[in-house]
Amino acid sequence: MSRVLLGGSIRRCFLHTGQVLKAEESVATVSKLSKDQLKKRELRRMAQRKAAAKRPASDHPLYMPISKALRFLRAAEVGQPSSQQTLNLTTLIVAERGVPALSGSVSFPRPIKETKIAVFSDDEGQLKTVAEQFNCHLLGGSSLIEKIKNGDIPVDFDKAFATPEIVPALTSQLARVLGPRGVLPTVKKGTVAPDITPLVKQSLGSMPFRQQGNCISIAVGKCSFADGQILENIIATQEAYKEALVNQKSKKSSMLGKTTLSSTHGPGIVIDFA
Repeated sequence: MSRVLLGGSIRRCFLHTGQVLKAEESVATVSKLSKDQLKKRELRRMAQRKAAAKRPASDHPLYMPISKALRFLRAAEVGQPSSQQTLNLTTLIVAERGVPALSGSVSFPRPIKETKIAVFSDDEGQLKTVAEQFNCHLLGGSSLIEKIKNGDIPVDFDKAFATPEIVPALTSQLARVLGPRGVLPTVKKGTVAPDITPLVKQSLGSMPFRQQGNCISIAVGKCSFADGQILENIIATQEAYKEALVNQKSKKSSMLGKTTLSSTHGPGIVIDFA
């Protein structure tokens, strides 16, 4: 009797084990199919996003020429403080997984805000050239360093540049003053060079940008700017984005997609950009 019971138990055990193995095999098959399906769906979505990026902006229901879009956005800002009437450009970026984010800087023909620049150099020729070409906030050499050190001149500038010969004096006397404010000229930051004229020129009106998520958003002007000035800034932004695409270190580069122009209190209007 006990042998019969034991035999039955063994058979049930084998049957249960077989059922468990079949179930696990079935789950593995479903899981594998699901992964394949997810991959195919992702590829389809990427193809759709790329196709949408290639379509002309004029096909979008919210499209307007830039001049017309500016009229609508200025109307939306009527009664608002002028300091808050900022125009923003938002561009969708179409990129596959693993592609690095786009980043760079735009040098605006019409700067959005005034940048106070200080130039340190004992080279009189350099100082004269910079003074003739740019409206710098501070210009000087060792005497300027001494005045800042003594507190006679406040550190109220946004950026600073220097020629190599004055860097030791800057570092030894003003590192504790300029360093915490992020305005100490250094070779690592690219703010020290034998010829500082190109650095100052590039810095004036320069605006950094970096892709956040799947888009880049950057301020390109104020509602008080003339249409031509805003258009110049938008073109400069377009050129900077395309340069960032060229310099992107990836086998599969990103694509510029739909671009909207909006104001602080206004809607987003699709414009020609990519």
